[in-house]
Amino acid sequence: MSHNTHKRLVSACCGMDLCWLCAWANFMAVSTTSITFPLGRACAAFFMALFISYFFRAKRYRMIWFVLGHVLGLGLMIWAAVSAGIGRVLPCTFHQWYQVALIAAMVCLFWYKGTKLSSRQMSYQTICNYFDLGISFLFALLIIKMLIQIKGGIHIQESFTLYLMAGYFFFGLIAVFFSQNTTIKEKQYLKGFRVYGVLISVVIVLLFCGMGLVFVLLPFMTSFAESGYDVLKQAAGPLSPYLIAILRFIFTPRNHPADIGMSQQNPDITGPHIPQAQGYTNWADHLLFSAFMTILFLICVLMTGYLAYKMFKFLMSKQPLHPRDKEAVSFFLLLNRRLVLWFNLFKTAFLDLFGNIEDARKGFIKLISWGRKSGMTKLHNETPAEYAQRLQQQFVPLENEIKTIIQAFHLETYGEMRLDKTNISQLAKALKTMHSPVFWPLRIKSFWKMF
Repeated sequence: MSHNTHKRLVSACCGMDLCWLCAWANFMAVSTTSITFPLGRACAAFFMALFISYFFRAKRYRMIWFVLGHVLGLGLMIWAAVSAGIGRVLPCTFHQWYQVALIAAMVCLFWYKGTKLSSRQMSYQTICNYFDLGISFLFALLIIKMLIQIKGGIHIQESFTLYLMAGYFFFGLIAVFFSQNTTIKEKQYLKGFRVYGVLISVVIVLLFCGMGLVFVLLPFMTSFAESGYDVLKQAAGPLSPYLIAILRFIFTPRNHPADIGMSQQNPDITGPHIPQAQGYTNWADHLLFSAFMTILFLICVLMTGYLAYKMFKFLMSKQPLHPRDKEAVSFFLLLNRRLVLWFNLFKTAFLDLFGNIEDARKGFIKLISWGRKSGMTKLHNETPAEYAQRLQQQFVPLENEIKTIIQAFHLETYGEMRLDKTNISQLAKALKTMHSPVFWPLRIKSFWKMF
């Protein structure tokens, strides 16, 4: 699977999961509370969990950092969602605590689904299974709303469930399309599934036939039983009460065991009184109790130590890199490198424009960086004066500024003089003038000549 296909598939799966999650979260908030569920914060929690999982899986940090990252991120998103849902107030009533618990539970569900998506197999069968699962959740939501409206007469003012269902089908079909197997092998059904299908069909047919026969023949069976009971009373005559008693004795369970009946008939009978040796019993019981508590304490200590060792080993371990995660990890590493590159570029540009100049050496370093970005790279065998002369020939309007910077560098480096604040301010002013947008066309022209 190519990188572009994997990116599209992950995006479609995100849309699938968010559609049914948002539908259920909004339904729970509207139907049981009077607040509007913060769907924006919940979706942000979903994407943050996905990003953190990809990041730690790509970097292969120890599990303790993985756990801490998820705990801190989840706590931050729960706080943001609760603040957006009910405000930054301390809940006092039971209803307010329920609102907080509902928002926290739904944010945890969003976070969990985002974490699971990062390790999901993007195969055709897996995508189809999750597609069916989401459809089941959405149709269950519709059935619950219909039952509440029909049986309870309550109409829930919840507007965009149908739109989320349409979005779910849209993203689901896209995910199924991108997850199709591209091999040329002929797809064959397993024989075992045919056997299971036949057995399930036969069982369903027998159940329906049995239920139909019971409903059809139940009146006839009732009439036959009544007729048989009348015939039995007429045929037996004076023996009918005894026959009925025998049948009841056979088919009716006894309420009390025999020993209870005997004890009720003879309440005065008691067991023999056997004297016990009190001294022997006391020290023996104390010894057995002490031994039992000692063994139990040792078992608890061993189990606690073993659990602590396993927990420490788990937190200090690194996540294994599965073969199916290589494509996702390579994509994430490429994205991470690009983000770091752009951040460094913005950071360098910001420091070039607004950074403080403390000495002439930093000013000369910024001059070299400015020249490199303008298409004039300093050569290895080139002195600072020669490089400044070449820059002055290329950028004639900035000749005085370049001369100011190189003279300050010579005074500080070769003359071993410490520059005062006036010279430093002149140096900073010269660098600021060189970075002015007025000279950008000249720099672009010089950079273009390099090619």
